[in-house]
Amino acid sequence: MSTAPTTLDASPLSSLRRRHAVAAGILLAGIGVLLLAGRGRDPVAAPPLVVNALVHWQDDDHDWLLVADRTAHELVVYDATNGEPLQRLGRDDGLGSVDAIAARGDHLLVQNTKGQPTLLSLPALRTQALASR
Repeated sequence: MSTAPTTLDASPLSSLRRRHAVAAGILLAGIGVLLLAGRGRDPVAAPPLVVNALVHWQDDDHDWLLVADRTAHELVVYDATNGEPLQRLGRDDGLGSVDAIAARGDHLLVQNTKGQPTLLSLPALRTQALASR
């Protein structure tokens, strides 16, 4: 058994500084890796987020879930109370390939995969003219 005293060559303050320097170095290296990984990417080529794929719309006589079915490229109307599909609209109905939807009041804006909008009146689901601004 050794009775030689142990010596500390670093004060607690310098040990803490050393730990912070190591953590800062790791953090900076991580940020550098992330920046280098994203350099060659084209942000426009990233797939768009699926937004407005579902709209809940109701009036005194209707309670609907309107869904932009991006797989079938159709607008599907469901009864919101029991989930029963009521109607499917798509190319044959003049909507093109349905991509996204948004509701405002008694109108539903349907955007096709080419970015062209169609305005439908609710609950008739008939095409309305878009106001030009």
